[in-house]
Amino acid sequence: MSGSGPDRIHRWQVSPSAHRSERSYAGAMVATITSRADAARSVGPRRDAHPTAATAEVAARLHGPRRTAEIVHRSRHAVYVRDAERCLAVVARDAVAVPCGLLTTWPDLDGVRTVVLGEGQCVVDGRALRVTRYVEACVAVRPDGLTDDLPRTALLSAVATNLPGGTTAYDRLGGDDPRAVDALLGRGPGLTPLGDDVLAGWLVTRYAAGARGGQVADRVLAVASTRTTTVSATLLAHAVRGEAVPELRALVDGLGDAGTDERLSDLLRVGHTSGAGLALGVALAVRRPATVAA
Repeated sequence: MSGSGPDRIHRWQVSPSAHRSERSYAGAMVATITSRADAARSVGPRRDAHPTAATAEVAARLHGPRRTAEIVHRSRHAVYVRDAERCLAVVARDAVAVPCGLLTTWPDLDGVRTVVLGEGQCVVDGRALRVTRYVEACVAVRPDGLTDDLPRTALLSAVATNLPGGTTAYDRLGGDDPRAVDALLGRGPGLTPLGDDVLAGWLVTRYAAGARGGQVADRVLAVASTRTTTVSATLLAHAVRGEAVPELRALVDGLGDAGTDERLSDLLRVGHTSGAGLALGVALAVRRPATVAA
């Protein structure tokens, strides 16, 4: 962010509703952050709050009146809550940094019972969190296109057991055919079903290539809330905007550069099946080098 003026707007600081001055979450009107000046006013330490990191959009969701959020999933490493039909996560320090997350320094989140949002904070079992640092969640846009020789055959094999019969859907993705969404969404194991992971990897990579929107993206946004888990629907909405976990962003941002194998290995270690699904989505979205057989 060096070299930019004090009020320059960055893409990660603007919500999809940036043309409005406010957004509604769970019945509360929430100010939209659109500049560094807004950010400076909205974040900062409080003596009684633990510091945390998040995107500007996630930080904005902490404003409004205090409200108890419904816990929809909890584990040792993360707690997901529902707020206005979308999820927000409280994430332990060694967990995957999801784009909807408040990234804490806490070693674990065992036994969490209540999460309260509002007044600029997230209160977890009486412990307050306040955003003191912003993080990037969006891939870099490379309109010249993305090309790489990812091991597509190996990735197809890695997901075949848990996501059989996907070949036709994968072919349809290449043509931005919305029928691919109907074939993949909600299919497979996991909090984020494997078919959703494939879609997310594809959507993020397409965004990086400069292809925003499209029929697949529109279909995902239209039906995900009723066809998959709330957590996965939230992460797919982020994927449509090019936002993803750091391991996926690193792979996509580095396509065509040295170190792709190492970045792919890092992504494959995410979750039980999620990393393989995300990587396959990337492979399906990039152009193959002309000298490499498909």
